[in-house]
Amino acid sequence: MVVAVRGTKDGLIRLALLAITTQPPHADRVALEVSAIECRRAGLTDLNRCWVVVDEYNYDIAERSWYIEPDGKILGRFSKAFMMKIAGAFIDARSYGRRVSRLD
Repeated sequence: MVVAVRGTKDGLIRLALLAITTQPPHADRVALEVSAIECRRAGLTDLNRCWVVVDEYNYDIAERSWYIEPDGKILGRFSKAFMMKIAGAFIDARSYGRRVSRLD
């Protein structure tokens, strides 16, 4: 899952890439379970259960990325309500979570 924010000073798009996994999170991890309807909205219809991991993310800049296809196909989108829930959990977890830079 990609969260994109445009920088106010340079206009570059910063990306936080959150993993979606079918493995239940360990007790020491922070992840939100994705409901069946949100899976359908996101185009993840082949998954029975999945979670969005919010305490670890990959960081990249879209305009400089080796990993992001600029015209890549979007599978689907989560609802605004679920995105707000993810955003809140992500903000809370950023203080102790792990950022993996993809700028190398």
